[in-house]
Amino acid sequence: MAMARMALRLMADIHVGDDVIYRGRVFRVCGISPMSASPRRFLLEDPDTGESVEALQDDVELVGDGDSAA
Repeated sequence: MAMARMALRLMADIHVGDDVIYRGRVFRVCGISPMSASPRRFLLEDPDTGESVEALQDDVELVGDGDSAA
């Protein structure tokens, strides 16, 4: 149940233009699959190289999204 709540929070927190960490590197979110798509995917771009990659929602983390309480 906690995983589902965390996934819902992640979907609401990440927007086009945000920076995320994927496989240890920082990428910018360029696109997000529709909420109805499963599994949910993000289209990412490396801001340094312009490389585009597609990542599953579970594989990305919002930059600066630590475990500290807000």
